[in-house]
Amino acid sequence: MCKTKLHNGNTKYNTTPVLLTTPATAICKGESITLTASGAINYTWNGLLGNGNTQTVSPTSTTTYTVTGVGANGCITEKSITITVVPAIVSSLSDILICKGNKGLLDAGAGPNYTYSWNTGETSQTIKPTLEGTYSVTISNGVCSKVFSATVEYTQVPDIIDIIYQNETLTIIVKNNENIPMEYSIDDGITWQDSNIFNNIHRNTEYAIRVRNIRTLCDLVILYYTFFLPNVITPNGDGHNDVISFEGITKFKNFSATIFDRYGQQIFKATKEKPVWDGTYLARVIPTATYWYIASWEDRISGKPIKISGWILLKNRRNHE
Repeated sequence: MCKTKLHNGNTKYNTTPVLLTTPATAICKGESITLTASGAINYTWNGLLGNGNTQTVSPTSTTTYTVTGVGANGCITEKSITITVVPAIVSSLSDILICKGNKGLLDAGAGPNYTYSWNTGETSQTIKPTLEGTYSVTISNGVCSKVFSATVEYTQVPDIIDIIYQNETLTIIVKNNENIPMEYSIDDGITWQDSNIFNNIHRNTEYAIRVRNIRTLCDLVILYYTFFLPNVITPNGDGHNDVISFEGITKFKNFSATIFDRYGQQIFKATKEKPVWDGTYLARVIPTATYWYIASWEDRISGKPIKISGWILLKNRRNHE
């Protein structure tokens, strides 16, 4: 406001009606907005170049802008406006591969005041598509919105060709049906690694082996038993090498296992109900000697018959008790 003396001695107060407007007073970081001044003939912007009546600004944080306007009568008016900057909308949404008939998982990601609108009509942060296609979501935070998209494609799981267990090392041989790196798990999918070789594997233990392509949610699982038969047993009740056990493989298809003496007499025949040999025959202690075994079953992976044979040295100390 400025004042002017009139001829009659009175004072006239003049107001330069400068206005400073903008389409919004809040934007997302990374966006631009136009400031418009009106009501004067000349404008000076504090901290900005140019003297026109508009400025396009891209603040990275909440900022107050000020313009000074000079009216036709020379009066000067200053106006300010504050533009609030809220965090930019970001999303973790990415393409996924699923097996046909399985559900996938698309996650748009969380953020402050986020709301979601998918092209499927769903309004949750995550959706579980079952069909191939492009899925899009509009994320809003009350100030701005942004569209993100991801594709869902079908994939084929790998094939397990063979599993080799030797010297406490497990090697998984697979056929990769996709041009995508693979990963492997032996604890039923709890942990994964990109190598198909696992060390420090326990004997006579069942492992739930899973293989999959990276970034897929479907996999192939197979139970594998690390069968190991010791060559020496000492059934003295100390809890160490007391018995020969076929328990882990008795559930395999076409299982059979028999132990013989040196003359070919059957000493023990394993069954599901009685898979453990304690070094006796007909409930009697038998002599320390070398015995022979034959075991066979059907391989779970290839379906081919497996047959193993060998010797067992029985050191039966009970003979001397």
